[in-house]
Amino acid sequence: MLLVGGQSQSSTAQAAEPAGATGVASLADRLAAGLRARLPHEKHFVTEVVALVHAGRLPQKLVDSTYLWAVQRRQAYPFPAFEHALRIQANQLGVAL
Repeated sequence: MLLVGGQSQSSTAQAAEPAGATGVASLADRLAAGLRARLPHEKHFVTEVVALVHAGRLPQKLVDSTYLWAVQRRQAYPFPAFEHALRIQANQLGVAL
């Protein structure tokens, strides 16, 4: 263990995070921030998607891959592409969004 300023690096790293923080963003936070959801209906759509994932009706792998596709398109505002593509894919699975 390497000491830095009288503290080990591991305790320094832990002190930088608030108590109880895991350092991993929740699905809702990641979608809202990454897709730049800002309008009420966009935030509602993200909440609905997260609820369907948690209920097991919509595969998280599908949501993740659609999210990555929309973000990697290099559009300034990726939410519309994500919403459109996810609605199509969810419809094919028989899940209404």
